[in-house]
Amino acid sequence: MKKKVLAIAVLAALIAGGAYYFMNGSKKAPTYLTEDVQRSNVEKTVVASGSIESSNEVDVGAQVSGKVVKLYVTLGQEVKKGDKIADIDSTTQINSLNTAKAALASYQAQLKAKQTGYNVALSSYNRLSKLYTQQSTSLDNLNSAKNTLDAAKAEVDALKESIKQAEIQVNTAETNVDYTKITSPIDGTVISTPVSEGQTVNANQTTPTIVTVANLDKMLIKPEISEGDITKVKAGQQVTFTILSDSTTTYDAVIDSVDPATTTTTDASATSSASSSSSSSSSTSAVYYYANMAVDNPNRVLRIGMTTENTIKIARAENVLTVSNMALKKQDNKYYVNVLNAQNQPERREVQVGVQDDFHTEIKSGLTESDKVILSQIEDGEKVGNLGRGPRMF
Repeated sequence: MKKKVLAIAVLAALIAGGAYYFMNGSKKAPTYLTEDVQRSNVEKTVVASGSIESSNEVDVGAQVSGKVVKLYVTLGQEVKKGDKIADIDSTTQINSLNTAKAALASYQAQLKAKQTGYNVALSSYNRLSKLYTQQSTSLDNLNSAKNTLDAAKAEVDALKESIKQAEIQVNTAETNVDYTKITSPIDGTVISTPVSEGQTVNANQTTPTIVTVANLDKMLIKPEISEGDITKVKAGQQVTFTILSDSTTTYDAVIDSVDPATTTTTDASATSSASSSSSSSSSTSAVYYYANMAVDNPNRVLRIGMTTENTIKIARAENVLTVSNMALKKQDNKYYVNVLNAQNQPERREVQVGVQDDFHTEIKSGLTESDKVILSQIEDGEKVGNLGRGPRMF
């Protein structure tokens, strides 16, 4: 009986030991996907689409109404400041000038006559004043002479004021005649000719545009910066950009300024009379701000209205320790990584981070170049691909 009990106890012990081995002894050590800490360059950027405008674009308008009798330029023509653009029929303006000159001449002739009368009245008054002091004339005669003199002086003064007004009318009429000769205010290229010879323009309400002249030797690049990135973008930052028609050629620029208001506010097409429904819609749409960059355009490759893809360089660190972003963990506003130690065990370390791009982060402290950071744990049977920086399995 005792032997039977002993045999059962031994068998139970063997079964328990086998079960423990099966549950624990056959369990493999975990496998980790790791990456070596490496030195490399990290550059933080903001990518934004934009458009191209001329650095100086002027709508050359007509300040007087009339028929366009001569157009001196064509679309694409180069012009210099002061070059003739167009002539407007000046018949009305010349007639107004002649009328103003005639009125001025009339006032001047009247003044000459009235000045003579004034001189006569003054002489008479002076003569009677002497006679009165000698008691050779009456006070009534002296007062009458004084009244005549005052009236003559008033007429002379009134005519002098009329002459001043007439001179102003002549100057205005001469200016209006000059306005019929339209010239370019800047050096540039004619990029728009909305009117043609024989067309009548009306300048009484709005200034009609005869042509648009733009400087195409220097262009303005206007990236649209999203609300989420606007606090990172500042004047003086370096930018590279490409155009849709040639994505292989890059152009360099520097941000000159960042608009203080949104694109809808600064766009010339934005109006203050938007309906309440459109205002509600705009309040829920994405918010963008323009950055502004002036670039030289000697070969005229850049054209007004082109779309640009802009990469704004926010920060850069060179030859620094870096890890993949997927290795970083954040907790309580601190960053950590798991490092595989000499015993192939994960070891948590706090690190200080610097510049971060879309894939890698600068490590300022907490790691050395010989460390291996854990990217993830590999499950049994899981396939592992190459992540590009030499990840390893341990």
